[in-house]
Formats: sequence, C-alpha cells, structure tokens
Amino acid sequence: MDTILKNAAQSIQIGVEDFQSSDSRRILSATRNITAGVLLLFKEKLRQLSPPDSDEVLIKQRIQPEFDANGAVVFKGEGKKTVDVQQIEERFKSLNIEANWKSFKKIVDIRNNVEHYHTSESPGDIKELVAGSFLIIRDFVSHQLGCEPIALLGVETWNALLEVAEVYQKELEECQDAIESVSWGDDAMTGMSMHLRCPICQSALVRPTDPSVVPVFQQEFSCSSCAHKSDLADMVLDALAEHFSGEIYSSAKDGEPSPLGFCPECGRETFIIQEDMCAACGESLTFYECAVCFASLGPEDQDANGLCGYHYHQAMKDD
Repeated sequence: MDTILKNAAQSIQIGVEDFQSSDSRRILSATRNITAGVLLLFKEKLRQLSPPDSDEVLIKQRIQPEFDANGAVVFKGEGKKTVDVQQIEERFKSLNIEANWKSFKKIVDIRNNVEHYHTSESPGDIKELVAGSFLIIRDFVSHQLGCEPIALLGVETWNALLEVAEVYQKELEECQDAIESVSWGDDAMTGMSMHLRCPICQSALVRPTDPSVVPVFQQEFSCSSCAHKSDLADMVLDALAEHFSGEIYSSAKDGEPSPLGFCPECGRETFIIQEDMCAACGESLTFYECAVCFASLGPEDQDANGLCGYHYHQAMKDD
C-alpha cells in the first residue's frame, strides 16, 4: 500500500479510536485525525494521477517546468510542501475528479469549531463529523480510488463508522420530520427551517418542543446533542444566511438589493424583503410608499414616518 494511502487509513482508524474513547481529552484528536485522513485520501488520488518521474507533481504546492531528455517541456514537483485544501479542490475541478466538497467543508468547519471555539467537547459536532466522513470515504474510496472502504480501513473501523452514520442519520431524519410538521407558512420560512442549527453547539440535531405552537415565531427548539433550548429568534439569522446564500452572493456581486434587511422592530438582519416579514419576530412594514413621491420604502426607511430619505431630510430642514 502506498505511504499516503496507508497514512490516510491509519489517521482515520486512530480518529475512530479517539472518538470511541471515554477520555474526553481525545475529542480534539478525533476531529484532527479523521479530517486529516479524508484529506490524505484526496492527495492519494492526485498522487496516482501524477505522471511517472514527475516527483508526484500533482500533490506538490510548487510545480517546476523542465526539459526532458528529448527536449520536451515537462512539469515536476518541487520541495516537500503538498497542496492545501483550496489547491486540491482546484486541481480536482480541472481534472474532473468528483468529490463531495460540500460535506468535506462541513467537516473542516466542525474541526475548526471544536479546535478554536468550543471550550468543551461537543458530541453532536463529533457525531456529525464521523457521519460525514463515512459518506465521503465510502464514495471516494470506491469510485475514485477503486478499492473497498472495508478493505482499506478494516472491519472494526468501518463498522464503527457505519454505526455512527446510521444513528446520526436516523436522529437527523426524525428532527427534520418534526421541523417539517411545523406550520411555517410561506416558502422562504419553510426553506429556512431546513438550515436551523443549535446556536450553542452548531448541531443540526434540533427539533421543536411542540410543533403545534402558533404563531411560528413562538416556537422553541431543543438540541439533541447538547440539550440546549433555543427560541426561533436565536436561530434564524444563520439559517436565513444559509438559505439565501446564493441570492446574497449574487446581489453583492451585481450590486442588487439583498433579499434580507434589518427588521425595524427587533433590529435583526432577518427581514425577508419578498415576504414582507421578519423571520425572527413576524413583524411587517408599516410604510410601503413615500407619502410625497410614492417611492417604495424598505425596512431601513421605517423610522422616517412614511417618507423617503430625500423628503424626510427636506422635512427636517423645514422644521
């Protein structure tokens, strides 16, 4: 077995052992090892595609052009530094190598949260990391590296990954079913609800304590990972940003208005412009048109007593 592939397997095996340990101090080690193991699997694919006698060019950060014996230009790897996550993604894209980057970036985010932000272990985060790595390993090892995950990692490690993934997925499905049973109203609120996470541990394993509560803005949620209870208002900011991420990016890029604004009532950036409603408190606009010129008014214009910015300043001058 190649050294990179062997290191990948060992990192994942050790990470799973850390995860199974009763010693809470090994939680951080689990996140590091599992994330590193998946990253090494990606590097192994680039190593396999590197031409012979190129010093494994595709996994090196620095690439040096040279002449071969026939005078043709060839590229060789230089130095010991290997590609980082962004470079791997770029090279995968140019080589049409498929990988679940969305899931992998979530794993990296979880690793970063546990390493830099959480002061205590977060079981929900670790379960999500292990479950996510299972899905990536299964697909990438089988489809891109051409071998069986159970043969690479061994029966014990693979069964442990499988068990955690199945338990996590079942809990996640139950949480999502409970969320879907809430009467969310419009499409934007329904779409946003699928991105709700615990504000304390960032786990997706949250569910409403009573789905029948109305109005929806009075819903309370309980986290299956850390048991924290949260009001909807404490969760919608990040969920909306995730739900509208594409539109927010496009609006910033093209200079168009954002789909979200600051609510004039509660002050959060949770006002859905198209729905004329704050996702946190349920308030709508009071003024929709300037009383003088009939220009459209948004959330940011509500303190001007029904006037647009220009006519409000004019009124202030007249006073």
